[in-house]
Amino acid sequence: MNGYVITIFILALAYTFYMGFSDGANAVATCIATRAIKPQYALVISGLVKLLAPIIICFLLGNDSVARTVGKLIKSSAFDGISQKEGFIFLLSTMLATLLWSLVSVLTSVPNSTSHTLLGGLVGAGLASFGFSNVDWAMVGIRVILMVFLTPLLCMTVGYLLSKLFTLICRRMDRGVKKAFKAAQVFNVTLLSTSISINNVQKSMGIYLLAMVVCNGASMQTFTFDFWTVAIMSLAIMLGLLLGGYKLIYTVGKKIYPLGTLQSVVAQVSTATVALTCSFTGIPVSTGQVVSSSIIGVGMANKIRAVRWGRARKIFVSWILTFPIAMVVGAIICLLLRAIFIR
Repeated sequence: MNGYVITIFILALAYTFYMGFSDGANAVATCIATRAIKPQYALVISGLVKLLAPIIICFLLGNDSVARTVGKLIKSSAFDGISQKEGFIFLLSTMLATLLWSLVSVLTSVPNSTSHTLLGGLVGAGLASFGFSNVDWAMVGIRVILMVFLTPLLCMTVGYLLSKLFTLICRRMDRGVKKAFKAAQVFNVTLLSTSISINNVQKSMGIYLLAMVVCNGASMQTFTFDFWTVAIMSLAIMLGLLLGGYKLIYTVGKKIYPLGTLQSVVAQVSTATVALTCSFTGIPVSTGQVVSSSIIGVGMANKIRAVRWGRARKIFVSWILTFPIAMVVGAIICLLLRAIFIR
């Protein structure tokens, strides 16, 4: 690795830590809100899973489809003949735009999709660096922009249908069955943490993949991730989770819809189903979007008026705006850096 790659890798680690800090508690929000597991135990369980799951699935099993998707949003032909400096400025602009808009979101308490912030910054920097024709708009349109709208609809539908099904099956359940559902949330936390971590870590892996291609001459098709790259990024997302996220637990677990034990289980199953499907099919998704939409679907199935639609509307608007705003920021930063350093 040269200095360019190391710099991008450090920035990708900072972004991975932020994902853990900002979105990491999504995996435990519902079970903590229903008091199925004490917060400290839930965070430790989720943290260990977030450390181990990407290593097992992304490195040992070789599933890196989300990282490949991130790497292919810009056509590989765009990188032919560019200098290492040009490639570095492209990725530096991506990461600066991502981290800058994330910081603005934190300081202003504006809801933000960490995933679409990164993807928007990447596409914006790609536009400024390589031009409109070198962005893979089919990939961007189907796997990014379309999913901003499709993912919430899919999660709400799955959450709604599963909630109706579970309610029908468990209509006459006794107290012992309720305790079983409460205990099942420990397993669900593990499954949900797995689905969230392997999708999130791979987004940073995708940035590292691009750094190796544009700054180190690696081949997009034949490059493989080594153990330490995956392990260090997994450690970063675990540390982010353990050091933050309590505010998010309250927002997700209480402010959208007041979950009971059964509703919490259904929301967890819905979220894990969609997130795992997306991870294994190479679709980078916003974990907050998946969790929140699943909770809304569950709320609609049980008592639609109890859903805090004002809060939900604010979250939906932020999802729609995040990608284009990050794209503009990424393009502006890239144009400025190119004007300064490339003559």
